[in-house]
Amino acid sequence: MARISKELREIVRERLIEAGARQFAEAGLAGARIDVISRDAGFAKGTVYNYFASKQELFGAVVEEGARRAAGRFAQADPGGSVRARLRAAAEADVSVLREQEDFIKVLVREAMSFRPDTYPIIEAHLAPYLFAVAGVLAEGVACGDVRDDRPVPQLALMFVGTLSLLYVQHWASNGAWPTLDEIPELAVTWFFDGAASHAAGERA
Repeated sequence: MARISKELREIVRERLIEAGARQFAEAGLAGARIDVISRDAGFAKGTVYNYFASKQELFGAVVEEGARRAAGRFAQADPGGSVRARLRAAAEADVSVLREQEDFIKVLVREAMSFRPDTYPIIEAHLAPYLFAVAGVLAEGVACGDVRDDRPVPQLALMFVGTLSLLYVQHWASNGAWPTLDEIPELAVTWFFDGAASHAAGERA
């Protein structure tokens, strides 16, 4: 019976996360209502609090679910080879999740960039599965000399994810004109490795 109870509990939790993602996407973090989330998931009004201590904790769980999906897709698609190719595959995995949950990710990026001390740590902590995957690629890059070694790898991973977020913002601001979602992975990798310096400027330096 304990095994069945655990399985049922996990099913309820998953349904609450799915309903939470829909409500956050529609109303934002501040406007989302716990009773609406519970009802949308098909449960009584207070059910969310049996699984999550607060609305912010549920928001973190939605973020983590997306991060796990992106990390899992990267693990399946990881092409091996160069650090650039692997980092591009990691970015493509993140974009694939964005395509499925774009409205929620708009809320996520807005919350991250507004930097509220009560929400930013939650976002950073629950992005861990994807940040860890990116950090793994960058650590190998440091080891082989392709990536700078004067900054901690976790900081480099945050910088790469931040680059992706800025490109998402520009995509939304331009109504998808530039960059397109297809262009974002290569742009993120190129900017991360090469910046805006011309080859001639690099040679002069």
